[in-house]
Amino acid sequence: MLALALLVAVASTVVPTARGTTTPTTADPLFGVNMSFFGPGDAMVTRPATRELFRSWGVPIVRVPLRDRFSKNGAPVGDDQLLSAMRAVRDIGATPMLILRGPGSGRTADDVKKTDLHLLDLIHQVFGDGTAHLEFGNEPDLPGTDVPAADYTVAWNTVVPALKSRYPKAAYRYVGPASWRVDHDYVKYIGAFVAGAMPEPDFLSWHEYVCGTAGDSGWKQTCEGHLANWQTHVTDVEMTVQGKIGKQLPYFITEWNADSSAAGPVYTAGNADYLASWTTKAIDRMRGLRPAPAGAMIYTATDHGGFGLVTGAGQVTAQGRAFHQAMTNSSTVTRPKAEPPSQPASPIPGTEPPSGTQSGTDPSSGQDSSSGTDSPPASPPAGTPSPAENSSAATPDVPKATGNQYYVAPDGDDAKGDGTRAHPWATIQHAADRLTVGGTGATVHVADGTYAESVSTTKSGHAGGYLTFEAEHPGKAVIAPKTSAFPFESRGDYVRVTGFDISGAGGAWSGVLIWGRHNVIQRNHVHDVLTHLASKDCDGSPGGQAIGDDASASDNAFLGNRVDHVGPYPTACEYVHGIYPSGGADVVQNNIVSQTSGSGIRFNHNAKGATIANNLSFANANHGIYITGGDSTADHFVITNNIVRDNAMYGINVRDDANGPHNQYRNNLFFDNHKGRYGLDNSKEFTPPNTSGTLDADPRLVRYTADGTGDYHLTAASPCVDAGTTTGAPADDLDGVARPVGRGVDIGPYEFTR
Repeated sequence: MLALALLVAVASTVVPTARGTTTPTTADPLFGVNMSFFGPGDAMVTRPATRELFRSWGVPIVRVPLRDRFSKNGAPVGDDQLLSAMRAVRDIGATPMLILRGPGSGRTADDVKKTDLHLLDLIHQVFGDGTAHLEFGNEPDLPGTDVPAADYTVAWNTVVPALKSRYPKAAYRYVGPASWRVDHDYVKYIGAFVAGAMPEPDFLSWHEYVCGTAGDSGWKQTCEGHLANWQTHVTDVEMTVQGKIGKQLPYFITEWNADSSAAGPVYTAGNADYLASWTTKAIDRMRGLRPAPAGAMIYTATDHGGFGLVTGAGQVTAQGRAFHQAMTNSSTVTRPKAEPPSQPASPIPGTEPPSGTQSGTDPSSGQDSSSGTDSPPASPPAGTPSPAENSSAATPDVPKATGNQYYVAPDGDDAKGDGTRAHPWATIQHAADRLTVGGTGATVHVADGTYAESVSTTKSGHAGGYLTFEAEHPGKAVIAPKTSAFPFESRGDYVRVTGFDISGAGGAWSGVLIWGRHNVIQRNHVHDVLTHLASKDCDGSPGGQAIGDDASASDNAFLGNRVDHVGPYPTACEYVHGIYPSGGADVVQNNIVSQTSGSGIRFNHNAKGATIANNLSFANANHGIYITGGDSTADHFVITNNIVRDNAMYGINVRDDANGPHNQYRNNLFFDNHKGRYGLDNSKEFTPPNTSGTLDADPRLVRYTADGTGDYHLTAASPCVDAGTTTGAPADDLDGVARPVGRGVDIGPYEFTR
C-alpha cells in the first residue's frame, strides 16, 4: 500500500542534527508531536533538557507553526526566532512538518507566495535539501476563518509550483489542506481541493478532536465513543478523493487530542488519570486506522494552557506518561542510541529561557489560524452519532525472531535437551510448554523434518515481542499428526506461526485454529483438511477450515499462505472452507487458495471491518470469496486486488447481512466463475456499492493449473499488471517483493517483476 510504504519512508528518514552527526528517527510515525510556539519562551526551543527528553523518546515528527505573530496585535516574529524553532526540531533528530502561510485575513495569493518563498529560504538554511513536510496553511475551513475551498485551491495552485521550483532537488513534500475537521459536509472541502489542486498534494491533512468537554455532563462517554468516528472519517475521505481523482492519497492527521479547547475540563489536574487512559485508547484506535496515516501529531508537546506532554519546567504530565508508554510498547519503535545532551538551539534574541510554565501570550487568545498564529480549533459539536466500530487492518508490522530463543529438531530430546541449538528438544509441543516469553518475546526455531504431533498453546506474546513458531526453512518443517482434530491450535494473543507445511490428513477439522487477538499466520502450506468427510455427510457436518479463527477473536492476520484440498472436493459442502475468519478486523492478504469444498475465503459470525486484498482464490466448489454477517451486521470491509477464477458459483458472494454501506470492492479481477462476478445471497448477480476498477479477463498467469501445483506469477501480458489500488494492498508480495514494482500495484499475490 502506498500509504504504508510512505509511512515507512517517513519513519526511517535520517535527519542532520545540530552537532552535524545523524540520528535515524525510526520511531512509529504515529508518535509525532506539535510544537506550541505560542511565545518566544517555548520550552522545546529554549530548554536543552526538554529537547533531549523528546530526542530520547525517539519522536519521529515535530510539527511547527511558522507564525506571523505570537499575538494578534504583537510584533512580527523575527527570522531568527523562526530559525531557532526549526533548529530545535533538527536538534531532536525529527522530521519537520512546517506550517507555511496560507490564504485568509485578506491576503492575496501573490501575498502568500511572497511570504512563503521567504519562509522556504529559511527552511532551506536549516534543513538543506533533506526531507521536510510543508503544510500549506492551517484550518482554512475553521468558522471565523472561512476560506472557501475554491480560494484555498487557487492559492495552492499559485504558491506551491513556485515553491517547488525554488529548490527542485530538495526532498520537500507538500501537504494540505489541514482541515479542522472532516465529518459531515466538511469532507467536501477536501474533495473540492483535490479535484482542482495543481500540483496534486503529496499528502492530505486534517485534524481530529473528539469532544467538547465544557458544559457536557457526559463528556467522558462522548470522548471515548467518538473515537470510533476516526475510521469513518478516513473512509469518507478516501471515498471522496477516489470519486474526485480516481485514486487515494496518503494522509497525515496533523493535530489530535480529546478536546480542542485548552480550557476543557478533560485537561484539569483532577481528570489527569482519565486523560491518560483516554490517550492510551486513542493511540490504540489510531493504530487500527486503515489505510494507515503517514503520521499523526498529538497537540501539543509542551504546555499550552491545559495541553502538553511536558510542562514548561520539564515535568512529564500524565498524558505524556501514557504517550511515552505507548511508544515503549510499540513494536516499530527503535530508540536512538544514547548520546550526550545536545547543545541548545540558537537562542531567541531578547529572551531568557523560562522557569516554570511557558512564557508568552495568553494561550486562550484567539488567533488567525491561516496566518500561522493559530489557536487550537473550535470543538466539534458534542453528540455526533458514533458509527459502528471499524478497525480493519492492513498488513501488521510483525517483528522478526526476537526474545528468548528455543530450538526443536527431529533428532532432539525432550528429556535431556535444554532447547538450545546444541541440545534441541524433539517436539514443538514440549517447546510450547517449556518456553518463557520475555520482554522482547520468544521464538521457537523448528528444524527440517516431519513432526507427527499436534501443537496446542495457551501462551501469549505481546505488542513489543511476539511468541513466534518458525520453520527454519519454509516448507521443510512438516506438522502431520497421525490423529488430531487441530494440528495447530493457539489460544493466546500475539502469536506468530510461519513457514510450516501443515497436513490435516490425520482427520483434522481445522489445520490452524486461532482463538486470540493480534496473531499472525504467515507463509504456511495448509492442506488435506476434512478430506475424510464423506460426501453424504457434508450438509450435516459441523464445518471446518484449513485456517481460521473463532468469533471471539479479532485483529488477526492471515498472510501469504497456500491452502488447497479442503473437504471432499469436488463435492460442495456449505460449511467447509479454505480460510475462514470469524472475528473482527482480520486481515487476509497474499494468499493462494484452491480446491475447497466450500468457499476459498469465507467470513462469518463476528466478521466486520476486515481487509481482503491481493489473494488468488480459484477452483473452489462454492465461491472464491464469501462474506456473511452471521452474528452481526458485516460492514467496513475492504476487498481489493483479488483474482477470483474458475469457482463453481460466484467470484465474490455477499449475503444480505454483509452488504454494508461502507464496504469497498475495488480492482478485483474475475474470470470464468460459473454464476458470475459479484453475487447477492447466492441467487443473483449484482453490483455492490463502492465498486470500482472491476476487470473481467483472463489473468494470464505463468502456468495455471486448477489443482494448486501451477506457477501463479503474472506474465508480462497479464491485465493485472499495474491495475490494482493501494487501498488495502500489502507492502510486499508473496515473494517479499516491495509493492509497487511498476507504475502501480498489481492485482493478485505477486507483483510482476521485469
